[in-house]
Amino acid sequence: MTAPPGRAVGSMMLPTVLLLCSGISYGSMFSANKKAVEAGLPVFAYAFWQALFAAVILLGASLAVGRPPRFDWPNLKLFILVALTGLVGSLLVFASVADKVPPSVLTLIVALIPAVTYLMSYLLRMERLRWLSVAGVTLGFGGILLVVLPGGSLPEPEAALWVVFALLVPVVASINNVFAERFAVPNVSTLALAGGMMTVASVFLFAVMLARDGLVLVTDAGEGGYLAVLWATAAQSITYVCFFEIVRRTGALFFALINYVVVAAGLFWANLLYGDRLSPWVWGAVAVIVISLVLMNAGTARAVRDRQARASLGS
Repeated sequence: MTAPPGRAVGSMMLPTVLLLCSGISYGSMFSANKKAVEAGLPVFAYAFWQALFAAVILLGASLAVGRPPRFDWPNLKLFILVALTGLVGSLLVFASVADKVPPSVLTLIVALIPAVTYLMSYLLRMERLRWLSVAGVTLGFGGILLVVLPGGSLPEPEAALWVVFALLVPVVASINNVFAERFAVPNVSTLALAGGMMTVASVFLFAVMLARDGLVLVTDAGEGGYLAVLWATAAQSITYVCFFEIVRRTGALFFALINYVVVAAGLFWANLLYGDRLSPWVWGAVAVIVISLVLMNAGTARAVRDRQARASLGS
C-alpha cells in the first residue's frame, strides 16, 4: 500500500474500511492477552515475541514487494517514536496499573485518546476547529460511557494516584498518533513502515524482557502461550499496516477513533470466544460509535477537500 506524500486521497471509504479492520483485529487482543495470561507467559516476553514475529512477517512482505524499510535517520526517527509511544510506552503503563486500577476505569481512560489527539493536533496547528469532528469525538466518548458506567465503579481512594499515572496512556498514544503524521516519510510503503517500527520495538522490548523476566522462550508457556503470541502477531501486523496507511491518508485524528472501535470489537470477541453476554447498553454504545464514525468521516472528508482546494489555488 502506498500513496503520494501527505493526505492524498479525498474518499473516506478506504480509510474507514481500514479503521474497522484494524479496530476489529486489535479488539481481539484482549482475548489473546487472556490466553497468554492463562498460559503463564510473562507480559514483556509476550510483547517481545509478538513484536519480533510481526517484524519478521512485515519485513518479509516488504522484501517480497521490493520495498523494504530504510533505516536512515528520517525513517529511524519515526520508527523509534512510534515504537516507544505507540507500543512500549503504553504497555509499560498498562502493566504497572493492571492490578491497581479497575478495568472499567482503564477502558474509560483509553477512550480519552481521540479527544487528546484532537487537542494535540489543534495546538500544533495540524487540525482546525471542526465541529463535525468535535461532535464525532464527543459521541464516541459517550458510547464508551454507555459501556463503562452502568457496570463500572470508581477506584478505591488509594488507587487515585495510579489512575493519574494511567492517564499517561492517552498522552503517549496521542503523541504516537500526532508524531506519526508530523514525521511521516514520503514515498515509503506502509509495509516497510510497519516492519521497521516492529523491528525497533522488538529491540526495546527484548531489553525490557531481559531486565524484568530474563530470557523467556516463546515455547516456555506451552501451546497456549505460543498460540496467543501468534494470534497477537496477526492482530498487531494488521493494525500497524492500517495505522500508517490511515495516518498517511487522513491524519492522526481519524485513526484515533480506532480506540472506540477496539472497545466495541473487544466486547464482541469476548462474546464470541468466551460467551460473555452483551447487554442492551453495549448495543446502544455500538450504535452511538457508528454515528460518531459517520460524523468524523464527514469532518475529515471536508478537511481534505479544503486542503485540496487551497493547494489548487496556490498552484
